[in-house]
Amino acid sequence: MEFDSPLILDGGLATELERSFGKDLSGRLWSAQCLNQDPDAIRAVHQLYYEAGANVATTASYQASIQGFLNEGYSRNDAVRLMRKSVQLAHEARNAHGQGLVALSMGCYGAVLANGAEYTGNYGVHITIDDLVTFHRERLSICLQEPGIDFILFETIPSYLEAQAIRKLIQEEKELQLPPVAVSFSCRSNDQISDGTPLQKCLDTLADEDIIFGIGVNCTKPKFIPALLNILLGNKNNKKAILLYPDGGEEWDAIARSWNSETKIPTDVFGQSMAGWAKEIENRTGQKVLLGGCCGCGPSHISCIRNALSSSS
Repeated sequence: MEFDSPLILDGGLATELERSFGKDLSGRLWSAQCLNQDPDAIRAVHQLYYEAGANVATTASYQASIQGFLNEGYSRNDAVRLMRKSVQLAHEARNAHGQGLVALSMGCYGAVLANGAEYTGNYGVHITIDDLVTFHRERLSICLQEPGIDFILFETIPSYLEAQAIRKLIQEEKELQLPPVAVSFSCRSNDQISDGTPLQKCLDTLADEDIIFGIGVNCTKPKFIPALLNILLGNKNNKKAILLYPDGGEEWDAIARSWNSETKIPTDVFGQSMAGWAKEIENRTGQKVLLGGCCGCGPSHISCIRNALSSSS
């Protein structure tokens, strides 16, 4: 996939729906609710991120799956309609903005379970690679019926089993001429993804798949990024672009049952850090880079990234 580096991704969709539109996203499948009841809000959030300086709108399909919608009382026809609607809304926002890319968000299997597994990668002993292949294949077959998708983004992947499933799916679907693919892992430490697997092992699993143009980390604390970046830059296949879109730094206080705002990274510091990491990548390997934000990051974070990159050039 050809693009000018650095490419700026958007920030958290749910974060901005809550902040700017007052959405209550505490339900198990909040994206279905918003896609069904207030698609204009989703389109508006995409537009806010474009206006803030993002080059990419990421579709509101992170949680979307047929079974997930059925579990929430939607019909199969409604599920298909809403999954395709997520792509349509991003495409409409891009057209209104006049330029930009659309990334198809394929969230992890744990996001659909809505039981916390997306943060641990613990999918249970009965889930197999083939189960996960079938899960992602069905979602792709629906969403890819819509035009205007520039690349597929498997994101917040917490499980090595799921990394293997993504590889198998790509190998089995080569005849479908999939759009370019990027894969981003959620990490719990300086060197492990959320289920405890070394990040390096995941990189090695996907390194030889040419359709994967980018690989990296997201939904990860910024404090872990420097060490994780060293692993990404030392990967044997340095032809792939690097994705970095951490969260805003807030940490969950299990005792108080609330987010600890003291760990939140100021937006200007967030932007400067991202620009600094982009410069490090350029100086060390020259790989292309995609930068953005995840949970807790809004348009102000994206503006700060854009401004910091401009100041450092």
